[in-house]
Amino acid sequence: MHRAIVAIVAATATLSLGGCVTIPDTHPLAGTEWELTTIDTAGSTTTLTPTLQRRHTLAFRDGGELAAQLDCNRGRGTWTAGMPANGAGSIDISPIASTRMLCPSPSFGDQLGAGLAQATRFTITLDGRQLVIETPELRFTFAAAE
Repeated sequence: MHRAIVAIVAATATLSLGGCVTIPDTHPLAGTEWELTTIDTAGSTTTLTPTLQRRHTLAFRDGGELAAQLDCNRGRGTWTAGMPANGAGSIDISPIASTRMLCPSPSFGDQLGAGLAQATRFTITLDGRQLVIETPELRFTFAAAE
């Protein structure tokens, strides 16, 4: 009889805990695509033309896959990020494996591909139209792809 009571208590506790478990929402970056608009370095800002913006893009896939258009090259990597608090959060992007074609100037694909592996922080605006990815030395600003 003692075992039966313990089993009932354990089953009740399990059901109670099961009712409290919440499944986290999808990360706000998952399933989004972005076009690079500016690159900030110490004391300098480079603004990309609309044509260059379309050639420098990121796509955050579900499951942590990252697809990058690095001008005339394509790249792949992985990403993980903390849930943002007040629009900002931590981010970790693996080194980007990419094709190595020589792109016409000006090109920012190499800078973007190398810089992403140094990313530590991201900020996304409340309206979801702008993403900033920061490294210790660079700041990449993106607009939501249309």
